[in-house]
Amino acid sequence: MTYSVDSLENLMTALGGRGKFQLMAHVLIASSYISLVFHHVIMAFHGSPVPHTCMANVGNSSAIFEGNLTNDVTNTSHSQCSTTFYFSDGRNETVLCTAGQWMYTPVHNEWNIVSQFDLVCSDAYLVNLATTVYFSGVTIGGLVFGDLADRYGRLPVMLFTLYTSSVLGVIIAFSVNYTMFVVLRFIQGMLLQGLQTSAYTLVIELYVAKHRPFAGVVTECFFGSSVIVLAGLAYLLRNWRHLQIGISVVGVTALAHPWIVPESIRWLIMKRKTKKAFSVIKRVCKFNKIPVPDKEWEIIKRETNKSTAGPIRQCNLTDLIRNGQMRQRSLILFYIWLVISTCYYGLTFKLSSLHGNPYLLFCIGGVFETSAYALSLPMMKIFGRKKPLLATLIIAAVTCIAAGFMNDYLSGYSYLIAALAVAGRCAASCQFAIIFVYTSEIYPTVMRNIGMGACCFWARVGGIVAPQINHWTKALWNVDAIIIFGVCSFIAALTLFPLPETHNQNLPDTIQETETKNTEQDHEAFEFNLVSDKIC
Repeated sequence: MTYSVDSLENLMTALGGRGKFQLMAHVLIASSYISLVFHHVIMAFHGSPVPHTCMANVGNSSAIFEGNLTNDVTNTSHSQCSTTFYFSDGRNETVLCTAGQWMYTPVHNEWNIVSQFDLVCSDAYLVNLATTVYFSGVTIGGLVFGDLADRYGRLPVMLFTLYTSSVLGVIIAFSVNYTMFVVLRFIQGMLLQGLQTSAYTLVIELYVAKHRPFAGVVTECFFGSSVIVLAGLAYLLRNWRHLQIGISVVGVTALAHPWIVPESIRWLIMKRKTKKAFSVIKRVCKFNKIPVPDKEWEIIKRETNKSTAGPIRQCNLTDLIRNGQMRQRSLILFYIWLVISTCYYGLTFKLSSLHGNPYLLFCIGGVFETSAYALSLPMMKIFGRKKPLLATLIIAAVTCIAAGFMNDYLSGYSYLIAALAVAGRCAASCQFAIIFVYTSEIYPTVMRNIGMGACCFWARVGGIVAPQINHWTKALWNVDAIIIFGVCSFIAALTLFPLPETHNQNLPDTIQETETKNTEQDHEAFEFNLVSDKIC
């Protein structure tokens, strides 16, 4: 190992803790979440159902080609997917609509991909498929870019994925067909997950232990606030192409990031890039108007130089499950992330079917979500990470199971069912804020981005399967999907017990530190010993 964790924590504390520079960098990094959120949930508007009527032409009827000129059409009836023609000889024929034969009557004057590409009737499933394909890209991106950020740095990966996804977003607005739209969205999903994992890790590594809950929750509040902003943009830009451009050009606000946002000091030291690390340290001190912590830096540099002769082994995905304690923690975290995401997106898709103004409902949902994120901060500060996560998982389990059973077996309680579903979604929002902080504290620095990327992989699997669960549980077993979400949340609560509490503890930097930690002393500081040569 190159240095002791206590030495690095002392250095980070000497840089001002939650100083002006840290706060400025935090806001700039977290602002990249705006673009991320816009594209993650934009299908709520791009793919919203549009009232439509089949206006098939009588020329499509086989009766016209029978040569009987007395078969004049006496009446016509139109449904969503077909048109029925009634002939003078008493016969009738129903004709299914084909591309270009639907008439759309949007309630709020919107024009989205449903009406653009005729994604109705037998092709209606393509709307959910587009979301599934997008989150498949997100899933792969979590693995690919998590590893790249650990190898080449958090900042270059964040900037590359942010700028590239913004340009790609504008190109998507000019999609000429459904296939082009879906393929470009798949690539964008990969990029945006790389943005999320690298940006979040960069934020977390700005702060010492006691400020990490603040860092995580403020970042997640950008997520909830962006949902509110998107509702306003969607209200103003009713054409999906204009809206797509609008949510993509926000990346322009990050053009100055390369000259303002620094690379993670923790990562630079772990990679033995001491000159660059010290350059960032001097810059932080100058901005915060504090003296350079020469004493703390000399300790870090001296301990780092002790092992410069030894090679640095790069960690990879197999390290997550190679050793006993790390394997147990990784498997538990994978399942919890899967459940939280499935519950969140499943409930989000359910809530979108409620009657009312979609823009207002989306805005209200964002307000509740932001409030849930804000509430998680005092919860983590007072009770730590594990207890609030356990409590919110149980709340989600109870509210979802109750809402599901009421929806299946009781009538006349639509408002109560909706309220329980909203409560379940708020609980899932709290879980997201907590699990991001919790996971980043459980994994050591050498594999933090890989661990976060792997967990985000399972979260995106949840985003993929949630709409399918919503559809198939009802279609196959006549069971409300919300019950499934509740049962899975309860099981997740049970699996949480073996994990340690990380509140007010130093971030582990190597796998050895994680493996040797006494898991029974949840609220005591880690005991670290210097080891030689290896990082992993």
